[in-house]
Amino acid sequence: MRILMTAVICGIAAATAGPATAKDLKLTRNAMSDVDSLLAYERAWDKDCKALPSVVTVTEQPKNGTVSVVQTTGMIPARTLESGSSGDCAGKIVIGNQVRYKSNPGFRGTDRVSYDVVTNNQPAGSKAITIVVK
Repeated sequence: MRILMTAVICGIAAATAGPATAKDLKLTRNAMSDVDSLLAYERAWDKDCKALPSVVTVTEQPKNGTVSVVQTTGMIPARTLESGSSGDCAGKIVIGNQVRYKSNPGFRGTDRVSYDVVTNNQPAGSKAITIVVK
């Protein structure tokens, strides 16, 4: 089965094509203090542009804020960093997850969250996001 998984971080998409293989990513994201901020999209689709089930499990909670995972719909980007063109799937809408962060009131500094992604019952990787809170 061919699976396309994507994580969009800071407006940039990272994806893998082919058999589901685990990817470990270390990323940085900026956020404003005490403001709900989008950190990443976690979604996947098959060759027919149909959404595949994705589960996000937070493995390290931030020390100075909270993280939430929210199911949402979103558009498949035209291109991803790792796979290039999304082909005929570009512009289609799929169900996926958003990973969101909100710092404690008044906190400024660096925070961190880590999570694992399972797509279509296959490990899709771990992500560690350093959050620079301004």
